[in-house]
Amino acid sequence: MQGDFSPAYKSPIKKRPLVRVRFLLGLLACLGFFYFNHSVLSVVPQDVPPTGTVQGMPLKPEPEPEKTVEAPLRIEKHKVNRGDTLYGIFRGFDLPDEQILEISRTRVEGIDPSRLVAGKDYQLFLKEDRIVEYRYEPDEDRMVRVLFEEEGPAILVEPIPYRKESVTITGTIQDSLFTAVDSIGEKPSLALDLADIFAWQVDFFRDLRKDDSFVVVVDKYFREGDFVRYGPIQAARFVNSGKTFNAFRFKTGNGREDYFDETGASLRKQFLKVPLRFQRISSGYSSRRLHPVTGKVTPHYGVDYAAPTGTPIMAIGDGKVVVKKYDSNNGRWLKIRHNSVYSSAYCHLHSFAKGIKVGSTVRQGQVIAYVGMTGRATGPHLHFAMYKHGKYVNPRTIKVPQATSVPGSQKEAFMATVEALSPLLMPDLPVREATYPKL
Repeated sequence: MQGDFSPAYKSPIKKRPLVRVRFLLGLLACLGFFYFNHSVLSVVPQDVPPTGTVQGMPLKPEPEPEKTVEAPLRIEKHKVNRGDTLYGIFRGFDLPDEQILEISRTRVEGIDPSRLVAGKDYQLFLKEDRIVEYRYEPDEDRMVRVLFEEEGPAILVEPIPYRKESVTITGTIQDSLFTAVDSIGEKPSLALDLADIFAWQVDFFRDLRKDDSFVVVVDKYFREGDFVRYGPIQAARFVNSGKTFNAFRFKTGNGREDYFDETGASLRKQFLKVPLRFQRISSGYSSRRLHPVTGKVTPHYGVDYAAPTGTPIMAIGDGKVVVKKYDSNNGRWLKIRHNSVYSSAYCHLHSFAKGIKVGSTVRQGQVIAYVGMTGRATGPHLHFAMYKHGKYVNPRTIKVPQATSVPGSQKEAFMATVEALSPLLMPDLPVREATYPKL
C-alpha cells in the first residue's frame, strides 16, 4: 500500500513542547544567575575596601595614618660642683637667656632656685636632647621643680615624698656609744644626736661603763624604700653607772625646741657668749685670712679679741683642763673639754691663773688665764676657738645651748608629752637587742 511506504510526516504540533521546555530552562538559568550575584554582593560589608581589578588595574586599600611615637623620658643625675651655676646648667640646652634669668630671679616660698650648694644632687629630665624638667633639693624637706612647658617655665616647691616610721631603738654599751649603735644596724648620726642630748650629764669618752644602756624614740625617713635620715629624737633614756637620765623634746613658748628631764628642767647648760669682759674683735672666723705675720692666706678658725695685757680670761663653761702648754704658734695656751661634744681653746696667753693644770676642774666664769701676746702675735689679744665633736666651729654663730626650763604656763602641756612618751622608753632597762629589724 502506497500509504505504508511513504516518508513519515513530522507534525508541527508535536514540536511545540520541546521549544517551551528549552525556553523555560533558559529563563530559569538567567534568574538563577541574577539571584546568585545579587545575594553574594549584598553580603559584602560596605566599609570593606574593594579588592580585585578594575579595567586591569589592581584595587589597594587606603593606607592607615601613621602613629606618632613619643620620645622616651631620660633622667640624668648630677652633683653640683664648685663654681656651678643655674645659668650654666640651663645654658647647655640652648634656652633663651631671658628665660634662664627669669627662673633665677624667681622666689618661691622663700627659696632662691639659683642658689646651689656644692656636693648636692640635682636631676635633669630629658626627651631626646630637650630638657623638660629640673629638680633640686635645697634642704632635707623641700624640692624645687622647674617644668619647661610650651607657655613658659613653671617653678614649684614641693615637700620631699618621704615615708615616715616611728621606732623605738634600744642598745647596750660594750665598748663605746658608736660601736653600740653600729652593732644594732644604726647610723653614726644617731650616736651623735644622742651624745648631744646628754652631753652635760654623761662624758661619753670617759664615763661610759660596760652594760650602760639607752633607749631612743625617733622617726625614720625612707625614700623609695631606702633609709635616708633620722628625724629629731622625740624622747630618750640613758643609764650610766646605774644612774638614769631621761630627755623629752618639747617646744617652749618662744618657739624653740629643746630637751628637758621629766620635771621640765633643761638638760643643757649655758655657755658664756665671750670669755672676757673688756674686748673688741680684731679678727673674725674665716677659712681664708691674710695672716698679719706670715703674709700668707690661711684659715683662721677662731675669733681674736684685742684687749690689754693682763685682762682676765674666763672659762665659758664648766669643764676639765686637757691642754696646758707653750708652742711657737699659739704661745701659752689652754684647752678645756666641757663635755663629750664641746671644747674651747684660749691662746697667746700672758700667764695662767693660779692652780690651773692639766686635769683641773673649772667652773663657768672662773678666771683661768690672762691676755698676752706670746707665740706668733703682733699685739696683745686672745685667740679663742671652739670645737664641736673635735671640729672647729665659729664661736659667734654656733647655736649655744641655753639653760631654760619649761615655763609654768606650759607645764601642763609638757607633762602630757612626758606621759605619752614615757611608756615607749621601756622602764625595764637595760635591754640588749633592737626592737625592729636592722637596716
